[in-house]
Amino acid sequence: MCFHGEPHTVLENLIKEWEVRVISFEKDSESIWRQRDNLVKEMCARHNVQVIECVSNTLYDPEEVFSLNNNQPPNTCEELRKSCYKIGDPEQPVPKPDLKFIATHLVSTDNLYDPVKHKIPDLEFFDIKPENEKQKECLFVGGETKALDLCKIRIQYEKESFKSGKLNPNLSKPVLFTKEVSLSPYLRFGCLSVRKFYWDLKKVYVKNFNGVKNLYCPVEQLFWREYFYQLSYKNEKFAQVDGNPMCFKIPWDYHGKQDLFLKWETGQTGFPWIDACMRQLLQEGWIHHVCRNSVALFLTRGVLFMSWERGMRTFLKYLIDADWSVCSGNWNWIATGDPEEVLNPTVTFCPVKYGRKIDPKADYIKKYVPELKDYPLEYVFEPWKAPLDLQEKAGCVVGKDYPEPIVDNEEAFRENIAKLQQFFHSEKKEIFETFLNDKSALKPANSNEYKAYTFAKFLESEFDDF
Repeated sequence: MCFHGEPHTVLENLIKEWEVRVISFEKDSESIWRQRDNLVKEMCARHNVQVIECVSNTLYDPEEVFSLNNNQPPNTCEELRKSCYKIGDPEQPVPKPDLKFIATHLVSTDNLYDPVKHKIPDLEFFDIKPENEKQKECLFVGGETKALDLCKIRIQYEKESFKSGKLNPNLSKPVLFTKEVSLSPYLRFGCLSVRKFYWDLKKVYVKNFNGVKNLYCPVEQLFWREYFYQLSYKNEKFAQVDGNPMCFKIPWDYHGKQDLFLKWETGQTGFPWIDACMRQLLQEGWIHHVCRNSVALFLTRGVLFMSWERGMRTFLKYLIDADWSVCSGNWNWIATGDPEEVLNPTVTFCPVKYGRKIDPKADYIKKYVPELKDYPLEYVFEPWKAPLDLQEKAGCVVGKDYPEPIVDNEEAFRENIAKLQQFFHSEKKEIFETFLNDKSALKPANSNEYKAYTFAKFLESEFDDF
């Protein structure tokens, strides 16, 4: 049955009507929902109703990790690991229940169900309409049955990689197309237990990995997910710049760029790799991690120099697997980067070169930017360089059938480097110059500046940048 309204109000009415004595629900690990859950618990206390909160969306109970860090989030992933080692391995998933015994003790709800009042609402109920024809297609089938089937396929995929002595095959050879379904939406909505995935992955690694074993390696991406939940657990401003201790206050510039933002969001930047990524997102609700990094870097410090908050809101709107903590944390990292790297003008992001690296045959671009499907490979990534007669022959003239680049990406990057250098060397001069000159000068502390710096350092060390 589906009920509508404020949770504490709906549940209070049901408690009275059904004479409820116990309520059990998932403990939400995201701080923005804590007030909702607290209202429910306060209401239950008034009615002498027992509340059972279970933790299963994360590997560990965030409260337990906080208690081991003086009620603070871990500054680095290494601190998180140390806390987790003290706690021990995550709990094993609960065995499948025997429903035969339970069924004999269940009370029928047939007389309580109203097919009109209690039906599951459709998109029309929320006034949500497809923005394009592609959005009408259902690419992700929800539910635990589907999630478990896909989990088996993924574990087998990882098993073959382990046998060859390799880790994280989907990072070294990313599968860009949605049909190769990711498990992230199923983890996001609780269709798949993160603990089941953790233990399945670890067991097959121990049994099959052909190389020097490190029990952390096969599950490090799950610890990355865990880390963002920890950082945001008691930080309601984690998804914004102002008031967020885990964020550099870079003076992003949106003034007069509304049109550029819209072109980025709709996949009309004139850079085929970026446009393909954004169009897949808008059409299918999912893009690979390398695509997410590309479009985020393009919008922020890489090219357009706009705040990561705007891009994050676009992701939260369209990504089927987006959740508040992980999505916010990823955008914060991409936009901020590592100060040592940001201040290095030789480390650049080029949407053309990166597209060639990830999509060398241009299969991905030609699917999502079909205007370029008849272009020879030489010009697909830079169609504006193709001779006019070739453009006409391919049926796509740049500036007419496909947009010209909205900016000079190399010039924009140089300008952004200068802005970031000014920011880091002036407003944060004492902190960063001290650290850059003497890496032993700064010790772990509770200062907001240090938390922000170590946050960036962790992410820089954990993942490959561009």
